[in-house]
Amino acid sequence: MKSLLLALLIPLSSQAFQPELEATSFQALKQKIEQTTFQYRETGKVFGFVTTQSCLFTAPGIIVFKNYCFPARKYPAQGYTIISKEFGMIDLYEEDMSATLLKRDIRIDQFPSIMEQYLDTPPELLGLTGLSSTIEKMHYKYYPACWSTNYSYYTESIDVNCNKKPADVIGFDQWAQETQAFLSDEVAWRQFMKEMNAKFKP
Repeated sequence: MKSLLLALLIPLSSQAFQPELEATSFQALKQKIEQTTFQYRETGKVFGFVTTQSCLFTAPGIIVFKNYCFPARKYPAQGYTIISKEFGMIDLYEEDMSATLLKRDIRIDQFPSIMEQYLDTPPELLGLTGLSSTIEKMHYKYYPACWSTNYSYYTESIDVNCNKKPADVIGFDQWAQETQAFLSDEVAWRQFMKEMNAKFKP
């Protein structure tokens, strides 16, 4: 009987410890960035970028990496990585695919419930090297993620999805609607990226 009870309880207990996955509002993240004053900290190599360096900006409870920051020159791509306990780890990315196509992506690379496990120290107090190491550790854990894009390499069209059931992600439908509406408006996207580039100058 004891063996049977253990067999029944172990799956239940493992399910109880599964992190809750929530796609927080993209509009709330956008407003947070716009209303926050950040300080430039340092420039250096961040995991995932081989030939370029990123610039680190911090504020209480939130940090922003401006990727493709150094060497300072014009790149066919640009992007930002935002990290906080509240929003998780979010990537904003654009790439000139052709004269008529600007690929635009918003990704949840880490959900808040997972990100907070790695932020015992407030993110603004972690240096670039420490944050890069944290990003690398999470990368090899293959955690759940979601993405929204105006152009998928695989479908050659818009795409919004997760690497697990979207129904298991709290707030996914709202997040999908918000991100797709924003990504479909190239004028609004370009204006936002222009404002980001002006805000995050080393």
